[in-house]
Amino acid sequence: MKLFKSLVANTSSQLILRIISSATGFFITLLVARHFGLAGYSDLAKITAFVGLFYLGIDLGANAVFLQLEKSNHNFHNLLFFRLLFALVLFCVMCVVVFVLPYDQTTTTGYSLVVKLGILFFSLTFFTKAIIYSTSAVFQQNLVYKNAAKAGILGSLITLGVVGVTVALNMPLLWIIGAYVAGSVFESAASVYLVRYKFSFSLPSFTFVKNLFFLTLPITILLFLNLLYFRVDMILLTFFQKSSAVGIYDYAYKYYDFLIALPLFLSNSLYPHLLQQEKNFRIQRKNISLYTLLFFCLGVVLVPFVWFGAPLIALVKTEFSASVVPLRLLTLSLPIFFATNILQWIFITKKKQTILVGVYAVSLVLNIVLNIILIPTYSYVASAVITGFSELLILLIMIILLFTL
Repeated sequence: MKLFKSLVANTSSQLILRIISSATGFFITLLVARHFGLAGYSDLAKITAFVGLFYLGIDLGANAVFLQLEKSNHNFHNLLFFRLLFALVLFCVMCVVVFVLPYDQTTTTGYSLVVKLGILFFSLTFFTKAIIYSTSAVFQQNLVYKNAAKAGILGSLITLGVVGVTVALNMPLLWIIGAYVAGSVFESAASVYLVRYKFSFSLPSFTFVKNLFFLTLPITILLFLNLLYFRVDMILLTFFQKSSAVGIYDYAYKYYDFLIALPLFLSNSLYPHLLQQEKNFRIQRKNISLYTLLFFCLGVVLVPFVWFGAPLIALVKTEFSASVVPLRLLTLSLPIFFATNILQWIFITKKKQTILVGVYAVSLVLNIVLNIILIPTYSYVASAVITGFSELLILLIMIILLFTL
């Protein structure tokens, strides 16, 4: 009963945050779409997708390892400043990378000057993300997701407010990026306040950094492959299709991204208990089957609602009516994504992250090859179908490995 109450309370906190952040995100999408049109929205999609790839360099999957350590303020200090150093390195790298990105003005493929400047500006969130990711580890360790929800909600509302002012004053697109940066700054500040930790600005322990780096390396590689796996289609669409195709697919993916985040909330709440189960006795196969079936069924329940409700997303603006097709195609893979989510955490609990690296590497290569072959002809429709097919392959391999190793 205690486990159930904890799962409900912490999953609810994450769900409330997701609902509010998604609601504010919807209004931001509405404002940007109406004010800047499909062309402006497409540029915004390119900026956020590209910078989002680099967030992994700050995440590093370090929270999963941090939770396996004994509670210590010193450990948190090392984790935070370790991430801040990584953020600085990534920002310097971005300053160089952004200027070599290609652009074809005739076909609108690639990254225009406005998009490049937006990428550089948006990269400032590397530092705020370092703080947010680190404090979320403490919230998860203490099972107080309500604090993370409070900070996240504040950040979302600030972002929405600044976007509203930007549109009202008829400011250029880069001000929208400024709104995201402002929201992230407020969220990180609130997170620091709620974690109740007194900071001393000093370099992290070399021993801690070295141990954390090698312990998280398999998870980092896994997350990198996972992130590429999710976002490589957007990057390839940018190079092979017009900007409008990028906007159409990204708009559909915004809704899909909200849905596939739902099992993550439940998994985050369940992970500390999975660790305890594995510590006391190895997680039984029947429990693995039960978790997988539960998550899969939750995904199945959502499919008909999203499928039939998909046309409603075109109410934002008729230019986005084409997004209904990719959303419906992506929706069919929801049960598969729900199941692989919990299985991934079970692998991590059993400290078999290196196996997952191989699984996602194979799927990523297949994903990239298929997208390169099919995107030039079938555009975002190919990307949506390939996403589901690749995840099905991952699910089958995970099941085989868990029940044979």
